[in-house]
Amino acid sequence: MSRPAPIIELPQDQAAELLLVREAVAADVLALPDIRHRLPAGADVDNDPNSTLMLQAQAALEQDSALARLAGQLPWLTGRRPGAWLLLPALLAGALFSGLTTGGRFNILAPPLLGLLLWQLLIYAYLLWPGPGAGARPLARGAPTLLWLGRRIARSGAGKRLAAVPGRFVHAFAAAAPALLLGRLAATLHAAAAAFALGAILGIYWDGLGVAYHAYWESTFLGPETVSTLIAIVLTPASLITGIPLPDGTEVTAMASTAVPAAPWIHLWATTLVLVAILPRLTLTALAMLQVRRHLTVEVDGNHPVIRRILAHVAGTRLTARIQPLGYRPDASTLERLRDRLDEHFHGQVQAEVAEAVAADPDALPTVDGELTRLVLLMNPAQTPEVEIHGPLFAAAAEQAAICVVLDAGAYRTSPERRDSRITAWQRLLDAQGIEHLELEAPA
Repeated sequence: MSRPAPIIELPQDQAAELLLVREAVAADVLALPDIRHRLPAGADVDNDPNSTLMLQAQAALEQDSALARLAGQLPWLTGRRPGAWLLLPALLAGALFSGLTTGGRFNILAPPLLGLLLWQLLIYAYLLWPGPGAGARPLARGAPTLLWLGRRIARSGAGKRLAAVPGRFVHAFAAAAPALLLGRLAATLHAAAAAFALGAILGIYWDGLGVAYHAYWESTFLGPETVSTLIAIVLTPASLITGIPLPDGTEVTAMASTAVPAAPWIHLWATTLVLVAILPRLTLTALAMLQVRRHLTVEVDGNHPVIRRILAHVAGTRLTARIQPLGYRPDASTLERLRDRLDEHFHGQVQAEVAEAVAADPDALPTVDGELTRLVLLMNPAQTPEVEIHGPLFAAAAEQAAICVVLDAGAYRTSPERRDSRITAWQRLLDAQGIEHLELEAPA
């Protein structure tokens, strides 16, 4: 029975370098140097994979100057640097976002500022919505998108050969360190939101320095009573803190035709923005940074093909696999193409033995003797993918060794459209169960 591959724990910076090298190898743009001469005497690769992998990553960066330059952009690709970069643009954007209007008149309803407050309240409500990880789900889905700027900066200096690596790295890092990356991105977004609100406040006061603004209100749909109620709801906390009284209904009615000095209203709105849009966002920023500090160690999947290849190569062993046909008998040419496909997938020569075909049934699986890199389950996609049937089959196989399901497109003799549809259905099932899978394309 195969020993499960280790989960490799590394400090964030070392893990990022290893993942960068891993994705460069996986993209077929980097050849790994031989590091066996660098290992100390008596080094045990199996019991100390961390040292071996970091030696390999460092050797690869020393060998490839372009990859080393790309490694210098890792702060952009791991979410560390965009946070500081976004604060100034957010502050300047907020300064342009003002409730003041031309002609020296300030609408006490301040529709832009009111909209900004409503947006903050919607964000807070969503973050407090019951359910595990509710606030993190959109960040998890959008993490690669949020790091778009980092990918652009890294790609611009990577050159054509390594152009695909930054995008691959971001997805790999998001999978390996979700809490760390999401904490950084959450801190970035909350801090930028606070900076935007601060910019709005500064913009209001800056405009007010050179113009004597007067406050009034006007609305197509709201009457005096509604306006009085609205400003009471929105501005009462600020009124209590500043001591600036709010007008009663009669005064609000009069303001529709007679403007009053705007300074008290500007103070009320600025205080409200601090209470609703700045202090809570800064608190959320601090909480996100605490989350980052708790996740500075990254877990790298030791079962990844490139990682297995590195460890096997340094240990002087070969990658081993057992090909287990399920439900049909592949011909010799199919097996030959499969061997080539496995070599390509595992980025190294795979020693693969072929077992006798058995039924696609958990009870029919033969016992695996010895350790394997993979137990390769070769299947004809003509079989209809069903969780109730194939779920127990894959679970039983995974108890013996790490599995990889190969869908033999050439075995399903039907129209290309129907074959593609069936393979897509298989891929959905396998992805849902987190099972590694490959497609063996039909021969030309």
